[in-house]
Amino acid sequence: MAELRRVPLSVLDLASRPAGGTNGDAVAGTIALAQAAEALGYDRFWVAEHHGMPGIASSAPAVLIAGVAARTSRIRVGSGGVMLPNHSPLVVAEQFGTLRALYGDRIDLGIGRAPGTDGATAMALRRSEAGLSVEDFPQQLLDLIGFFEGSMADENPLASIIAVPGLGDLPQVWLLGSSGYSAQVAGALGLPFAFAHHFSGDNTEAALDLYRRSFQPGTLDAPHSAIAVGVVTDEDPAVVDAQSRPGLISFIRMRQGAKPEPLSVEEGLAYDFTPQELQFVAERNRRQAVGTPDHVLSQLASLLDSTQADELIISPGAAELASRVHTLEIVNELFQ
Repeated sequence: MAELRRVPLSVLDLASRPAGGTNGDAVAGTIALAQAAEALGYDRFWVAEHHGMPGIASSAPAVLIAGVAARTSRIRVGSGGVMLPNHSPLVVAEQFGTLRALYGDRIDLGIGRAPGTDGATAMALRRSEAGLSVEDFPQQLLDLIGFFEGSMADENPLASIIAVPGLGDLPQVWLLGSSGYSAQVAGALGLPFAFAHHFSGDNTEAALDLYRRSFQPGTLDAPHSAIAVGVVTDEDPAVVDAQSRPGLISFIRMRQGAKPEPLSVEEGLAYDFTPQELQFVAERNRRQAVGTPDHVLSQLASLLDSTQADELIISPGAAELASRVHTLEIVNELFQ
């Protein structure tokens, strides 16, 4: 087994709505998890952007970040991430400039390339197809950074526009991705890069290698990377099974085109997986960290060794808040 390398630890949260609960319960759970992460000494707490998902209440990252930052005091708070094709770069600059005005240098701006939703919802967010193509993304990103830095070229039609707040308020910007394309863009612009291993675990090493080979000094002088890993852990294997089932079932249903309501632990335990679904679950968990602490230690050590990531982002996938908090406690203890 590879030796566990000590790296900064962070958390990625989806504002999961509990079965039978409300969106208020989901947001309260996010704040409670952030407070637990801060008390344990985690470095960052990021929230994702998803739309139209009944079990996920993190559709407005900037608003949720403001709520989390108001209820914490030290931990960095940010987006993991803002899906830039859904938004005008000026709006994002003003939102995160405002967050910086409120909370200073605790704010991270993680940017994603995909819309993170279906085509109809993406159109409803953007109100036109403009800016939704892959080819538009690098310029959108440059425009966003330009609003913060005042660095747009004179020929850019946006050059005369001032983001207030925004100008002079550049947060720590990360590029997020689950593909080689995002890795190359991050490298070319000299940005830190976070890979969504929890979402797409087979191409992590190749993407990070491409990021490092593509890297040109920019915001950073040298490459800096993080990987997000799905983690569910408990000392009791039965608890791990019970807490991980609802999320796995929901993921299966989403792969089938559904937008499922959140499941309870009891519903998960009563679910009868087909042989094909069991095979999917095994493959899904193969490169994540789902199991007892010893297994999680082995998985995380192996991933940090093979990826050489500089930071580790925990995406706790347990169905219930108490188990997500306990997951953070166990991972923190493993790294002591």
